[in-house]
Amino acid sequence: MSTNNRYVKPSHRILARFCNELWKYIKQGKPISEAIKGYSAYYDYNRVRVFPYERQLPWINHFACERLRELIKPGMNILEFGLGGSTLFFRNLGASVYSIEHDDEWFQTVKKELENDKMVSLHLYKPEIDQPEIEDKYRSVHGLFSEGMSWKAYAHAADNLPNEAFDLILIDGRARPECLRNSISKLKPGGMLVFDNSERESYQQAMDDLMGNWRCEKYQGVQICDPFFSETRIYFKPA
Repeated sequence: MSTNNRYVKPSHRILARFCNELWKYIKQGKPISEAIKGYSAYYDYNRVRVFPYERQLPWINHFACERLRELIKPGMNILEFGLGGSTLFFRNLGASVYSIEHDDEWFQTVKKELENDKMVSLHLYKPEIDQPEIEDKYRSVHGLFSEGMSWKAYAHAADNLPNEAFDLILIDGRARPECLRNSISKLKPGGMLVFDNSERESYQQAMDDLMGNWRCEKYQGVQICDPFFSETRIYFKPA
């Protein structure tokens, strides 16, 4: 991919930002050894800004992505909330991908490239706008430009899909707790559920209630194509 005419960030600025993120983790009492091991990847992601879709990588924790390379096998069926680099990443590993997206402009951009790809099925569920009353569970707490929008249709986008049909579900879009509640039945026994930005307080209750007894791998620190650290969890549904 070309990086012509893209800003190249000086090495000292990358290191300074990295140390700032480490300091945040130290103050929060989080382990930093894994984050330190990811510095070379952090440097690569931040030296020249290339977006996850261009890199054909999911916008999640770096080490979680590396773990998924090991776990995903050709022929798997994957359901994802939030299409983009993850869609290409899963497809490139030989999986079939059912993608749910809310942003019309981004959806149309990706559709032009992937609409004839038999490994990918793209579905648009735009938010309902100008809603005077919105149930809290259908709000997007962390999403930009979400005021007055309801994500009910988006959160229920998987309702009519067959139960226990998917080997992996990625929750990385809007109204994540409700997407989790409504899609968890679609995961096969022994399947994996990937929950991104899982450090956010507003997600804890849903994860604990619905997957508290599942085996969980937690990956903290370097995030793909992003200067900020984040956490991604991979849950394993009991067989």
